[in-house]
Amino acid sequence: MTRNKVCIRIDIDTVRDTQVLPVVLEILDSFDASATFFVTTGEDMTFKNYKNYINPLKLLQKKAIQQHGVKQMLRGILYKQQVQKSSNVQLILENNHELGLHGYHHYNWMNTLQQKSQEEITEWINKGSELFEDAYGFKPLSFASPGFATSPQFLEALEDFNFDYSSDFRGKEAFYPCINERKLSTLQLPVAEKSFGELEFEGISNDAIYNIMKNGLDNAHNFFVFYMHPSYEPILKRDLLVRVLEYITTSDKFETTTMHQLAKHIKRKVLDENPANI
Repeated sequence: MTRNKVCIRIDIDTVRDTQVLPVVLEILDSFDASATFFVTTGEDMTFKNYKNYINPLKLLQKKAIQQHGVKQMLRGILYKQQVQKSSNVQLILENNHELGLHGYHHYNWMNTLQQKSQEEITEWINKGSELFEDAYGFKPLSFASPGFATSPQFLEALEDFNFDYSSDFRGKEAFYPCINERKLSTLQLPVAEKSFGELEFEGISNDAIYNIMKNGLDNAHNFFVFYMHPSYEPILKRDLLVRVLEYITTSDKFETTTMHQLAKHIKRKVLDENPANI
């Protein structure tokens, strides 16, 4: 029986995310589950996001305080903390999980990518790759765009870096993007479902979120990628996360794998079958 591959993608956007990494790593270890982490590089500017909310005081009284912490929010204003410099990120590698690049200057990337030229985006990716290599001793082999922000210029810029794959879209199937009918060479592995936090923001209950995840997993074609953030799902939705991971790891329908392993599997399958499209 062929089992569908399930990838757990975990985005490290902030210094706070790095501080709680031991929690998510302990949960993954308890299920013997492999995961793919993407770490952003550059200054943590999370505090700037709060101006985008209609009622920031209401938000601060609830999830934002719990997720990011008052002290960390203040430190983000006072100090230029670099996300990738946290020693906790090394725990990911020590526990044999995958680590890829999640862009450069997460806040600026999310909010201004659409206005950037291909040359400017190339410079950003170069800078992020340099900071990544300085911190971990190897060049990143994979990429994930902060906030799923993309543009034709961004997709063209990716071509210069020969990443094994990138994960910049939401969707159900792997694909190679096309620009002006020209097929690009960077394999895209989309995220299949919104994060628990996004679904909760839409007013969806825990039970309903579980059913959304279960239905997505049950109806996936070959693979399913879901994503989360260390400071949200493992901290604020631990019981729900454990429930989903229990469903995945106790079923003979699924196997957890890193996104790197999934990319290798898909590319090998393409070579064996030689179809026109994935």
